[in-house]
Amino acid sequence: VRGRASKAHPLARAGGRHILGDVRIGTRTWLGIGAAAIVLLAVASVNARDWLLYNHTPSVPPGWYVRSSDEIARGMLVTVRAQDVAPDYAAARNFTDAGDRFIKRIAANDGDSVCADGDTIRINDRTVAHRALHDRQGRALPHWSGCRTLVADEVFLMGDTPDSFDSRYFGPVRAADIEGVWRKIF
Repeated sequence: VRGRASKAHPLARAGGRHILGDVRIGTRTWLGIGAAAIVLLAVASVNARDWLLYNHTPSVPPGWYVRSSDEIARGMLVTVRAQDVAPDYAAARNFTDAGDRFIKRIAANDGDSVCADGDTIRINDRTVAHRALHDRQGRALPHWSGCRTLVADEVFLMGDTPDSFDSRYFGPVRAADIEGVWRKIF
């Protein structure tokens, strides 16, 4: 349109020359970038469950977690495979895939005394939780009874909510069954 001043492109320098010059990205370049992105996503997703975890359950805060190099210690969030710690429960609910795991907090470890008596769970003579006889669908939940002092290769796992399925039901866990320590990222 005659008589109107044209607006300069935001990437244009004084004198009208474009900052990027005459750089053009061709079809082959875009195809290469796309192929590389697909390969990177495929590689990342193959091993994603080894380093990235999404928790959708309320037993610990829902969200994304990344594997940590932190040592196994009280208070840390860890994962165990469902079929390793509660095989009958896992089989009845079809939790048989390697990715079917529980993320729980270490509530007790080496030297701690844990007791399960009726619906009461105690750690070092302090009541820490209660447990249900049945789940929300009315199915019987497993249970263990007794008192014991955990040895070096044992931990007691608990979720952060009263209805979490954890060591209240399946008892102490071998530390060797822990897949990893996790930190919440968002």
